[in-house]
Amino acid sequence: MSSIEASICSEIIAHPHLLQEVLDDDDAKLKLLRFEYGDDVCNAVKTALMEINMYNPSERDLVPEFWNFRKGRKATIKEVLYLFGHMEMTTKRRRG
Repeated sequence: MSSIEASICSEIIAHPHLLQEVLDDDDAKLKLLRFEYGDDVCNAVKTALMEINMYNPSERDLVPEFWNFRKGRKATIKEVLYLFGHMEMTTKRRRG
């Protein structure tokens, strides 16, 4: 093993989270999914698998996160805090 190969192997061992799973488009299950439900569903499943692996590749646990459906992206911290503040004001009981 050359010094370059040893260096790459040590980096992989030290930082396994840098590796991403490569999904094979020729996989039988993905082909069946694409055939039965179309490209949109297949791409959504592939994206979900990539995100699950990004957060916790060893256990594939689901990680809840806030989502801004109007803009089609993850919610920012500012948006989440605004939402919680708005919920706090609307759920307080009025006295008197």
